[in-house]
Amino acid sequence: MQKAFKILMASIITVVFGSCGTPTRIFTQELREQYKLSEEDLKSIQFYVSGPIILTRYSQGAKKTTEGGELTLMKDEVLERVVIKSGTPCLIKDVVDGSRVTVSFEDGNNRYLVFGSIKKQGGNYCLQALDWNGDRGGRLNYGEREYNVNSSSQGAFLYLRVKSLNRFKLDEKVIKGKTLN
Repeated sequence: MQKAFKILMASIITVVFGSCGTPTRIFTQELREQYKLSEEDLKSIQFYVSGPIILTRYSQGAKKTTEGGELTLMKDEVLERVVIKSGTPCLIKDVVDGSRVTVSFEDGNNRYLVFGSIKKQGGNYCLQALDWNGDRGGRLNYGEREYNVNSSSQGAFLYLRVKSLNRFKLDEKVIKGKTLN
């Protein structure tokens, strides 16, 4: 079922963005190898993320004070969310190895996510996590902190716009023939 959903999402993205001028292609290991894309090439291409990625981090703390003969307990709770919407532009920051890249959506220290080519996903470069726990999502590092990522983000992949140009040159020479003088 999840595979069918991912195929449907890829088809929708292709149709939506394919009708907006420059056609798009899913970034796969095959595409990378077919066009022999170097690290320098990859860093100079504008990529986009296929679906929303939602990172959450929950923290809590407690403080105590004594004032006027009373003990005051203060409980602090913070829920941080980082939302990366579908279609958000991004850049490859580094090539980790032959099948993984770090992708940056904003400036900042260690503010990147890892995407890797997954054979089960047709070689698409999909979001990677430290671990995935089925429907509960996964854990990953972003910035200087560890976040939880929702399970639907697991299928998020990278795509790019591809401009195809054809050059044709015709060299024509009309020969008048050769005659006796």
